[in-house]
Parts: sequence; structure tokens; C-alpha cells
Amino acid sequence: MGTSTSFRAPPVPRWQAFTIALQTDLPLERVRSEMFNAGVDWERELSTPAVAAFAVAIGRARDVLPERLAGAEAPERVLAAYVAEARAASAAQGGSAALAVAERAFAAMLTRAAAGDRALSGQDPAAVAGRLGAALEHPGEAVVAYVGEVLGQYARHVVAREAGRLTEGPEGASVADTRRTARRLAADATQVSRDLHAPRGDPDSIRSGWHALVREAFQQGRRLPRGPG
Repeated sequence: MGTSTSFRAPPVPRWQAFTIALQTDLPLERVRSEMFNAGVDWERELSTPAVAAFAVAIGRARDVLPERLAGAEAPERVLAAYVAEARAASAAQGGSAALAVAERAFAAMLTRAAAGDRALSGQDPAAVAGRLGAALEHPGEAVVAYVGEVLGQYARHVVAREAGRLTEGPEGASVADTRRTARRLAADATQVSRDLHAPRGDPDSIRSGWHALVREAFQQGRRLPRGPG
């Protein structure tokens, strides 16, 4: 499937189609569709119980973290500890080749929920606790938002993996253009989660519904907009 240690996509037709889409002037939604078409193995790996453990931890965050954050001297350490707890819970569920992407998405979502648009360090712990509790108030919706973050991280990874191919030779794209493509595709992939059905917010429902939620997300990502008429 290609993990964080892979430098280029596997030489199979579906990934070759995605690479060609990146290199040509196709509409963004077509590139996104090719990316999700190519990611059959990613869909399987992201559906695993090991990744579902991170989703469960997102669903529990509003019940666990505000109290810890309110009395903390360093909120960033509280979040790092919670990421470590989720990582351990994930490891207990077995492996997945997508764990690096899942954990990056988990840490990014928690940090954004806690920090808002400022650096977390130096912020008032009580304000941080309140902000995170409000951002993750509805566990089912928080899980859907986590799916969006995962899809965005997936897009960034598969574009970065192709950066050498995209920029090589006199006809290649610039590094700045490649980074811009990664940002745009990640934002588009993240938006796929808007149309997903939120699960009930209890841990058992999140855990049991995770596979279907990821499948639904990839199905949505593969779709192209309907043409006029």
C-alpha cells in the first residue's frame, strides 16, 4: 500500500492513474477521485481496530481531557500523554500500516481543538480546557471530524510520496507548486467527511461502526460531481 517508509507509489495501474492525474491539469475533484480509487489498501488499513482505537479516544476526549487540562501547568504535556494513551490502546488492538497517518491526524485534531488559532504553550489552562470541551462536545460529530483529519493526512502523505517524481526534470513542478497541490488536495479530502453519518458517541458504537464509516468515506471520495443536466 505504501507506508511512511515508501518513497513512491506501487507500480500498479490505479496508483499510476493517480500519479498521472497529479502531473496533468485535471480538476481537483478528479485528482481526489483517483486518489481514493487508488487507495483500496489504505481503506482496509484505516478500517482496522487499531485505527478505531484513536477514534474511540477522540470520542472520549471531552469527558477525559478538560479536567486534566484545567489543572495542568503545561497543557501540551497533557495532550502528549493522551496521545501516548491512545497509541497504547491502538497497539493492544493489533497492527495497521496506516497507524502513522492515524496518529498524526489524532494529534493534529486534539491540538487544534485545544489551542484554536494560537500556539498552545503559554495559554491559560482553564481556557484551553473549555475550548477543547466545546470543540469536541458531541462525540459522534467529533469522530466524523477525525475521519476528515485522517483523510487530509492521507492526501498529504500520498502527494509527498510522489514529490520527487513531480519535481524531477526541466518540465517538473516546483517544490512550492507541489506543496500547494498537497494542501489543496488535503483540504478537498477533508471535506469528504461533511456528508458522513455520525455514529452514536459511546465507545462501543464508535468501535463497531468504524469500519463502515471509513468505507463510506472512501466511497464518497471516489465520486465525481454530477455533470449539468
